[in-house]
Amino acid sequence: MPTIITNESGSLELLEQLADAAGAEVFYPDRLLHGRVRDVLATNSLFVAGELATLLGLEAFFDRETSELSSGEQQLVSLGHSLSSLPETIFLAEPFLFLDQIRKARLMVLFEDIERRFSCHVTYSVTRQQPLIRNPVPEPVIGPVIDEMFRIQHRYPLQSKYALSIERLSFRSGERVALIGANGSGKSTLLRLLLGVDRPLYGKVKRTGDKRYLPAHPALAPAVSEQTRSFSEQKHRLLEQITWTEAAYYFDEPTAGLTDQQRTAFIQKMLEHPHTLIVLATHDPDLIVHATRIVYLVQGEIAFDGPTSVFIEQSRLYEWN
Repeated sequence: MPTIITNESGSLELLEQLADAAGAEVFYPDRLLHGRVRDVLATNSLFVAGELATLLGLEAFFDRETSELSSGEQQLVSLGHSLSSLPETIFLAEPFLFLDQIRKARLMVLFEDIERRFSCHVTYSVTRQQPLIRNPVPEPVIGPVIDEMFRIQHRYPLQSKYALSIERLSFRSGERVALIGANGSGKSTLLRLLLGVDRPLYGKVKRTGDKRYLPAHPALAPAVSEQTRSFSEQKHRLLEQITWTEAAYYFDEPTAGLTDQQRTAFIQKMLEHPHTLIVLATHDPDLIVHATRIVYLVQGEIAFDGPTSVFIEQSRLYEWN
């Protein structure tokens, strides 16, 4: 059975102590790998890489670059890389950080299978996130269009399938929009196109107003003023530095790895700015229920775009207390 460390105040420190005693390293969630997935997994052999891809559900993007994958998919590749040398034990910090609800549940069960098939003991730390008390959601003050997309079709180099295909999508000031969907559904790609980080292969994006973007990985954001050790500390400090003076804010997994107290503080700050456009790519149910609008992506296409209350009523996958 895997060893699970859930001590909220010192789980990472305890994990690092155990790894040090075993002469092993800790694999952190903010580790960014580069290259093709098959090469990242084939540190031992292509044989091992193939089996890891099958076990972790990575076969569909075996020949893709890791930079083209979602944060959740990258985290699974990172797990595969840590297993590729066939170690006797691995130590993982926050291994579920960017995974959607279904993949998280599957990986929790899969860890036992990994231990049996690879003769590798798994030890991991995790920040437990409990359902939060639901705050009253103030009515948004809807204003003019801030960003708009027309006839977008976008795919990555050497890929035949479009990562995003959207006829039209617009966001207005005052909206709190939750972008949701499984890992690899196109949420991060949509954010990058909206912000001009990437240019669409086909279509047009119109942007107005000042905006700020916080990526899922703190390592990809401007340096924090004080160097901190853990992913969660860096993420929390970046959120604390937000001035909320721009017209629009785009967040990629803003509450991943945060404590319940930190998540509550972020939600409260968000609700204090009803005139601001806030777009959140997230798997956090507590963030989703505080949105005013849901955009649900399935394989790069919009499957639902409407009020949060309607989505909650119709969804059979997402669960709320």
